[in-house]
Amino acid sequence: MNASPTLRRPLSLVAAMWPLVLAAGGLAACGRVPGQFEILNDQVPAAAAGGGCTVPVNATLYQGDGRLDLAIVRDGADSAYLFFPLIENNLPSANNGAQDPNEIQLSGFNIDITPLSGTTSATDSVLAGNPSAHFKTSWSGGVKSGGGQISAIVDAFPVALAEQLFTAGGVSSAPSATLNLRIQVLGTTTFGTEMQSDPFNFPLEVCVGCLVANVQACPYASAPANPGNACNAAQDAPVDCCTQDGALICPPTVAASK
Repeated sequence: MNASPTLRRPLSLVAAMWPLVLAAGGLAACGRVPGQFEILNDQVPAAAAGGGCTVPVNATLYQGDGRLDLAIVRDGADSAYLFFPLIENNLPSANNGAQDPNEIQLSGFNIDITPLSGTTSATDSVLAGNPSAHFKTSWSGGVKSGGGQISAIVDAFPVALAEQLFTAGGVSSAPSATLNLRIQVLGTTTFGTEMQSDPFNFPLEVCVGCLVANVQACPYASAPANPGNACNAAQDAPVDCCTQDGALICPPTVAASK
């Protein structure tokens, strides 16, 4: 069964499943086998009814790169950039109605952020040896074997790192600098075999102000034409903003209807 997130045994059965457990354990002992546990792509989130966003499970609807606007990142945000992986478990399934020995329970993600192309020396200097560019995040969820899929929401870019890049001044208004997010899923099978997915490389353009569409004083009289990404205004989609006491607010506040 596939699953998508929203951001708001008897001895005879054990014996029957044991060959599959050994298969998974043997693979782990010999090293990761490409294609057995992987991130397929970065999903495209949608606005959820009542606010927030939801992430689908759809292998054919995805984005191949991302864009982060450092000018829009909020101090209190959980993450400057969110990644929405579609995860697939291709370990063999039990196919006998028994407990799935190769179901993987997710525990988190390893993330490494490095320069890819077009970066300045100031940007490279911020990233070099920075612990905020190499970290682990937590997540939970189960993905069935035999091709089961699940999507997730990953805090993929620390706010502190985005602020450091902004302050360093090496990022322009044009999205000419690209970073690489190297992401791996972590998990454990039903019987305790630790798993690590194939690494997934995701190109992320960074800029200052490139996603800001229209700006006027707060509040807007009506809903903005460009509401931005439903999960995080600082990424991937143009967004209208407003200014209040010198601060840029994206998406903008809207006056209450009378």
